[in-house]
Amino acid sequence: MEGLSIETGLSSDYGPCSCCGDMSRKVSGYVYADSNAHAMHFVHWTLGQLPKHGAHIDIIIGLWGDGTTAQDRSAVSLEYRIGDTGPSVMVIDAHGRYHADGTLAKRALRREDVIGTQVGEQVFAICDAILLLDERLVEIPWGQE
Repeated sequence: MEGLSIETGLSSDYGPCSCCGDMSRKVSGYVYADSNAHAMHFVHWTLGQLPKHGAHIDIIIGLWGDGTTAQDRSAVSLEYRIGDTGPSVMVIDAHGRYHADGTLAKRALRREDVIGTQVGEQVFAICDAILLLDERLVEIPWGQE
C-alpha cells in the first residue's frame, strides 16, 4: 500500500497510570490511500514508560464516507513493544478493546483473522504509516536509526 498519508485527529492526556503514576496519551486520526479515507487509528501509551508498558495501536479498516456504516468496517488491534532487538508490533485480538464496541466497526478481528492474510498486509502497511508519519508519536521509535 504505497502513497499512504495521515490526517491527525484528537489528542488527549489523562491519568495518572495506576501502575506507575505517569500520565497517558491517546491520539487518533485517519489514514488515507489515494486521497480516500482508508482507516482510522488510535494510539495509546504511558508517557515516558514505553519500555515498561509499550503502546496499543487500534485500527479501524474498511470503507469510509457517505453511505457507509460500521457494517463496512473491522477493528484490528496491535501491541507495540521494545524488546532486546528493538521495537516491534504484534497483532492481538481486538475483542474487548474500546474501538471494537460496534460503534465504528461491526467486526472485531482476532489475531488469526489477520496474520498471514491480505488484511494483515494492509494492517502492517497502515501501522508503518501511522508510526512513521504521525508526528505526535515522536516518543515511539519506529524505523529510525
